[in-house]
Amino acid sequence: MKRAYIIFSAVVAVGAGGLGAMTLLPSSGAQAVAEAASQNALKTETFNIEKMTCATCPITVKKAMGKVNGVSSVDVDFQAKTAKVTFDPKRTTESAIASASTNAGYPAKIAAAQ
Repeated sequence: MKRAYIIFSAVVAVGAGGLGAMTLLPSSGAQAVAEAASQNALKTETFNIEKMTCATCPITVKKAMGKVNGVSSVDVDFQAKTAKVTFDPKRTTESAIASASTNAGYPAKIAAAQ
């Protein structure tokens, strides 16, 4: 029984060492991901949202804007009545995103630069 425990411990130690080395090696993979991200530069735009009156309104706005092809994230602020949208400008436009919210019953306009 003692021999099996020693062998098991050795295998775990070697395996853990291999996992540690594996996490250190893919730095070139991280560079490739960073390069791909820079080629597909995302844009973030803030929209003013009208007619949000209850706690479920932001959920509807988020779902409507999130369904637009090219939108990667939507963060709706009920108190400020705004939505911060991150999207791929090669796949969609600000007007398409605003239209999605407007069609859901919550007119959206691009917020003025501050």
